[in-house]
Amino acid sequence: MSVDPIHLSVTGAYDRWSRFYDTYDNPMVAAATRVVAQGLGGVQDASVFEFGCGTGRNLSAFLESGAARAAGCDLSAGMLQQARQRDARLELLQHDMAEPLPLDSGTFDLALFCLSLEHISALDAPLREARRLLRPGGRIAILEIHPFLSLSGVAAHFQDGEQEVHMPAYPHQFEAYLNACAGLGLQVISCREWRPCDFQPPLTGKSFKRGPLFPLLLELHFRA
Repeated sequence: MSVDPIHLSVTGAYDRWSRFYDTYDNPMVAAATRVVAQGLGGVQDASVFEFGCGTGRNLSAFLESGAARAAGCDLSAGMLQQARQRDARLELLQHDMAEPLPLDSGTFDLALFCLSLEHISALDAPLREARRLLRPGGRIAILEIHPFLSLSGVAAHFQDGEQEVHMPAYPHQFEAYLNACAGLGLQVISCREWRPCDFQPPLTGKSFKRGPLFPLLLELHFRA
């Protein structure tokens, strides 16, 4: 007997997912973790802020790669609890990324969005706040589900026991990212589309569901 999916708020879904998020077989997270491990262009001695930092996986990796400071915000208290248990060095705020943060302007070198913008209907507000936080010459890095996937109906969801849990998600086209950043005076540095076959050693499991050449992630870098 099949069980109908349930739909929760973003906060409710991630609170529920938080206790097993880092061990869940999620091809997007697996791919993003690999990309972050490569340093996103270098973080040595940098101050990094992540919007939608979740369990702190990325922020902790940045510190291990030589970042001087790692801070982030997330709506989910459950995810932040996991982040605090992971690494006491992280500076964490429970906060909506679409709202202004209680932080000084011009204090970070890198702002990261990783698998978080799909839960935001309009990109302008969080990207504007990211730009405000950056020092002159700072960078915004975006790692998100590839538009080919999101526009075909693929979005964040998970299985918890017999229940499949869904949450609000908004597919964004390439033009949405580019136009939002251009409107804020941000300069495109680079764009890369990550496919399962691009990773060495190769990704496993669900990552190859659509074949080795079908892109999973979009990586964009902008300069303030």
